[in-house]
Amino acid sequence: MKNQVSLCMIVKDEEEYLPKCLKSIKDIVDEIIVVDTGSTDKTVEIAQNYGAKIYYFKWNNNFSEARNESLKYATKDWIFILDADDELSLEGREAFKVLLDMELDEKAIYHFETLSYYGSVIENGNIAVNLNPRLFKNYRGIHYEGEVHNQLIRVDGDYNAVCNDVKIYHYGYLDKRIISKDKRNRNIPILNEQIKKDPNNKFAYFNLGNEYGAEDDTNKALECYYKAYENFTPNIGFGSLLILRIIVSNLILKKYDEALKFISIGNSNYPKCTDYYFYESIVWKEMDRPTLQIKALNKCIELGEPPSEFKFIFGTWSYRAYYELGKAYMKYKDYYTAYNYYVDALKSKPDYIEPLYDIADVLKAQNVSLEEMKRIMEEFFPEDKKVHYGTIADLFYHIGYYNIALEYIKEYEESVNVTENTIMLKSRCLIRTGDFKECTSINYNDKKSSNYVILSMYKVLSFVLLNRYEDSLFIVNSFNAKNLSNYDKKYLGVYSELIKLVTQKSTSMLSEDENDKEYMNIILEVIEILLINNKFDELTVAVNLLNLVNTKYALLYLGKLYYKHGYVDLAKKEILRSIKEVDIYDAEGLDILKY
Repeated sequence: MKNQVSLCMIVKDEEEYLPKCLKSIKDIVDEIIVVDTGSTDKTVEIAQNYGAKIYYFKWNNNFSEARNESLKYATKDWIFILDADDELSLEGREAFKVLLDMELDEKAIYHFETLSYYGSVIENGNIAVNLNPRLFKNYRGIHYEGEVHNQLIRVDGDYNAVCNDVKIYHYGYLDKRIISKDKRNRNIPILNEQIKKDPNNKFAYFNLGNEYGAEDDTNKALECYYKAYENFTPNIGFGSLLILRIIVSNLILKKYDEALKFISIGNSNYPKCTDYYFYESIVWKEMDRPTLQIKALNKCIELGEPPSEFKFIFGTWSYRAYYELGKAYMKYKDYYTAYNYYVDALKSKPDYIEPLYDIADVLKAQNVSLEEMKRIMEEFFPEDKKVHYGTIADLFYHIGYYNIALEYIKEYEESVNVTENTIMLKSRCLIRTGDFKECTSINYNDKKSSNYVILSMYKVLSFVLLNRYEDSLFIVNSFNAKNLSNYDKKYLGVYSELIKLVTQKSTSMLSEDENDKEYMNIILEVIEILLINNKFDELTVAVNLLNLVNTKYALLYLGKLYYKHGYVDLAKKEILRSIKEVDIYDAEGLDILKY
């Protein structure tokens, strides 16, 4: 390649992600500079295996100083920046090679798109987009400033050049990654100290707002965003994203008029940003204004893919907009239009699995025959169908066709693999088809698994329904609550109290927190399993679990559950009780009363 490149990185305890990162770039760059800030795992060893030059820097809570330390050792003409949890995409590698063979402009700061996955898993389709400076000329005094969320400081006359084709995947915002790196507790004190030194630092306020937003402290986040917005000028680098964060924060706080106000400001200043129209559609959805919702979503599609600098939530101009249009028409029961929009969403992003569940809902609502439904579902996976039988099984589980799901699980396990997910799904199906004996026979002994407690509790409920109370009690007593996560403790707590109820022992209160919905969801699942299996004697006992949580929403949720399974009169009774006794209701509940 015409231009020689030094990859510069700072790392600490990155053994999980670093191999993927270096593998994606090792054959493109001419040297790898790694500055380690205190790793205690195999990070340094992994970097050395990829031929990296290793240097050390004592961590001082200043990312810019660490980043500048890495630049100091670069010997090639150009510097390329990656984080350890970045990965150059397959297409991005080829595009990067083409770029490096060109005559590069020494005054250009080359920006590439960073596609950041967020949430619990990559497969959920949640991707945020940022435009980040990644490639610049060495030996020109270009450096970083700012203790956290550092900014690249350019030389006079330098300008931004955007390379849309070079895309980088970033895994740093996945839930487990944020928890493992303790990013919030690390970043917030640094940013507060930065603001203390420079009270007018708008970028620091913006980043502090982002940290509070990630902690779900929306009020504090909005305070910081408004501080960053004071004396606003549209040409600041983070201006369009700041407006978006203000919109989203107000939406979360249900301040819809304020959200609409900033949507208007955003559209005036940055008319090519589809995210504003997308969030406008969500505001109208929350306000039950479907016509305006659909209009905003159509505007997203009409605008199309925005310029990279106005791309924040990936797919608001395509698959996300199509998916939301499908949901909007589904509410109208316009199944034909909804189905087509779900298909459009899949065409726009074939690995976006969420629309398939809605397509399953459409097919069920239209009373499509089982054989036809199976044919349609399988056609969405034209190659290696059996590899996807686990997913297809989950789709049928989603719409309550548990026996069909079990058929796919059996074929999947016989021809592909037995995975933790299929074992979990199989257990969910067995207990809902009344095969309690088979459910108790499932062997899964990975006690470190996040599913272990849930699988065990399904066995507990199966033993209860087989009148084998001693066996159910034995499983419950085998757990030490001190060693469990908070959610698993709640699961164990509910089933422990269930055994007390069915054996007529005195019970204990599970929760006094009226906003704790986790206990409620666990209890409602127990009730739903009993409803599905027509176990009405046990159901009469199990509903008393609701008395062990201090929530005002119990009657409303119970009514909705009865309605879901066709018990309309019982549903109306519970919803009316909810209105009369605790004054809790919602639009869905009122619609049920009209039925």
